[in-house]
Amino acid sequence: MLSYDQFVQWCQNLALTEQTIQQIAHIRNSPPSRRVHSRAGNVSGRYPSRKMGLTIQFESHRNELAAIYEMEYDSSVLEYYDQPPPFKLLYEAKNGRQIGVLHTPDFFVIRIHTCGWEEWKTAEELERLGTQMPNRYQKQPDGSWRCPPGETHAQNFGLYYRVRSGAEINWNLQRNLLFLEDYFRTDSYPQNEQTTQKITALISAIPGITLAELFNQGIKPDDIYALIASEKVYADLQIAPLASQPERIQIFPDILTSKNFQRHERKTQLIQTEELPLPKASLTVNNHLNDILTSASEKDCTEANRRYQIIAPYLQGSAPSFESVPKRTFYRWVNQWRKAETLYGSGYMGLLPKSHLRGNRRTKLPPATVNLLEEFIANDYETLKQKGKLASYSSFQKACSEQGILAPSYKTFALATQLRPQQEQITKRQGHRAAYKHETFHWELELTTPRHGDRPFEICHIDHTELDIELISSRTSVNLGRPWATFLTDAYSRRILAIYLTFDPPSYRSCMMVMRECVRRHSRLPQSVVVDGAKEFMSVYFERLLAAYECTKKTRPAAKPRFGSVCERLFGTANTMFIHNLQGNTQITRQNRQVTKAVNPRNQAVWTLGSLYQNLCDWAYEFYDNKEHPALGKSPRIAYEEGLILSGNRPQKLISYDETFRILTLPTTTKGTAKVIPNQGVKINHIYYWHNSFRSRTVEKTQVPVRYDPFDASCAYAYVKGQWVSCISQHYSSFHGRSEREIIAASEELRKQYKNHSQNFSINAKALAEFLASTQATEAVLLQRLRDAEAKDVLSTMETSLHNLTPERVPIPTQLHNAIPFKAEIDYSATPDTSSDSEIQPYDEFW
Repeated sequence: MLSYDQFVQWCQNLALTEQTIQQIAHIRNSPPSRRVHSRAGNVSGRYPSRKMGLTIQFESHRNELAAIYEMEYDSSVLEYYDQPPPFKLLYEAKNGRQIGVLHTPDFFVIRIHTCGWEEWKTAEELERLGTQMPNRYQKQPDGSWRCPPGETHAQNFGLYYRVRSGAEINWNLQRNLLFLEDYFRTDSYPQNEQTTQKITALISAIPGITLAELFNQGIKPDDIYALIASEKVYADLQIAPLASQPERIQIFPDILTSKNFQRHERKTQLIQTEELPLPKASLTVNNHLNDILTSASEKDCTEANRRYQIIAPYLQGSAPSFESVPKRTFYRWVNQWRKAETLYGSGYMGLLPKSHLRGNRRTKLPPATVNLLEEFIANDYETLKQKGKLASYSSFQKACSEQGILAPSYKTFALATQLRPQQEQITKRQGHRAAYKHETFHWELELTTPRHGDRPFEICHIDHTELDIELISSRTSVNLGRPWATFLTDAYSRRILAIYLTFDPPSYRSCMMVMRECVRRHSRLPQSVVVDGAKEFMSVYFERLLAAYECTKKTRPAAKPRFGSVCERLFGTANTMFIHNLQGNTQITRQNRQVTKAVNPRNQAVWTLGSLYQNLCDWAYEFYDNKEHPALGKSPRIAYEEGLILSGNRPQKLISYDETFRILTLPTTTKGTAKVIPNQGVKINHIYYWHNSFRSRTVEKTQVPVRYDPFDASCAYAYVKGQWVSCISQHYSSFHGRSEREIIAASEELRKQYKNHSQNFSINAKALAEFLASTQATEAVLLQRLRDAEAKDVLSTMETSLHNLTPERVPIPTQLHNAIPFKAEIDYSATPDTSSDSEIQPYDEFW
């Protein structure tokens, strides 16, 4: 981002007016005017921009996210802001009325020589809007689009307003920017100088050598990708994808050498190639020829082949033979052959039968009947009343009789209802959710970024499911219910990267723990995380963790399970292949009438949370990981390992699983900080925490970054004088081992007990400690205590298996210098698991 002095200098260079400077300054200092959402099939999210030092919202990952990548890596773009303050557009509607609408553009962009608002829309959406609002969206002869009312507003400040179409996006470039982003975002790639000189010397000696040829020379993918990203060598990223077509990517010492090489290649091709333009008439003939072949069925082609075998000897000079067909038919086929040869240059076209054109296929019903039929189906049958066909037909018959119109048969009416678009019909009768399974499955035919990414860890999915099994306590054998599993899955290889198991419903804790487990097992985090719109994924804690490690968050649309099919199918696989084979599984509960006390899963339960987690990990990380996946034709582990070889190991992205990382995956307060109260410490969730460093006069009464452990309320962490210190809570013995959920449950019980005694009762650490230590703990608190005890077995399994993992690691600094603060207003007041953060906060307030 521009500093204050740089911004002032930029304004002076452009000679902006005071009014314009104030307008731009207002936009720069304002949070996004709205929070984007996933609806109507779009995937929204947040992109951690290193250029801006903020997370930037996008409403579509196929349109606005592409715009973000373009601006992020465009050197002419100095700053860009999502969802700037709205302004009013005044224009004439299609019906001639003057209207004004409050409009929020997608971005406000500051470039070196200009700045203004930019609105990004797909080409299809612009065509539709251009028809609906011709005075707002206007297509130009060159295919670009304008918004005259937006331009009028921008001209008041001497700025621009542009409508950008998705047709402008170069998807090869987008795909390559995404592929190389790990190298763009780091200056710490361990590049060996001798290796660099060897690669550059080879490229200088053979300018235009392909990426595939470099790999064949033994060059590591990481080394060449790092050189391309640092611009020490040049590759045209708009030609082809690096990941899938390395044989088409040519590498040059610099861009000037590339241009000279391409100019020489074009000149050589023009000399060696003789162009023979096709006559205009032949283009029409070819189109008609294609239409004929397209309309011909397999049966038609078989008949044409039979006819040709009969007349072929005669066409080649032999005497005609009338053994299999009459003479008249024989010569008719010969005549059709010669006529088609003259018209299309292919006599075979004349032998194709035209049986599909026979008969009168036009409707026999009068136009008035047809119109009334369509009207009744749309307004009487296709409604939320869900009338039957017979009932609707009876009303239709009555209407025909009253209007003196011929009524068709019931069979014709029923056939007409069946010929209507099924998805649209079910939507009108039963709603969009019922119609979702009938939506057309769209294969990605246009060249965009691949749905599952180009490499491992590019796109990963996180989701939760309640497993179909009842569990018991390992200490008391009390039934504790069904557990919740959280899976982190790699979309490219379909590999299960991490699993977390708990009795608690999905919350930010599950999200943080599965990310922690991913780093423990693989020493890295995903580049993009796809989640649903649940509140745990909107948590400030979770979003801060993603922003700090530069992970893009994508939120899939609500009620659209196909967008999360990678995880959804895996849940089904885990249940059918593993869970449903264990004692205590809940398959029988789907037929409630068949469940008796003898077969009730609650009475059959024998598995504990810890033992189930250990065996589930064995199934996921060993059995499933090595089993051939039908969509890949290989096992997930092999696909993962091959993907890393082709795309590079990217050692600069490795994260050390140490105490610092563990602290950074813990939640914090609403502000991210807490005030140091003399002689008491910092207050977190009604509890004071103390460390001797708080005695310092320079620390007292200051705000310090804090973290607390959701699984142990007896300790917390504070960032004091450049390091994290462990703080001890008041009443340590009472809170030791108590989870955040148990503290919340106890707080609720205390409020209930004192509700009728004092309206001013407030929760404090002493009251909580006394309640937890007393015999007044209710069933809810005791049950949570048992579940927390089982959860410790899971945590123990996660930590004790650490010594089995030996991947290469690199240290991470105590303070994350790449932490990205938020810029969006968020409301999390509905749940204690989340919190609100409505203003831009500087880096130091987060870490």
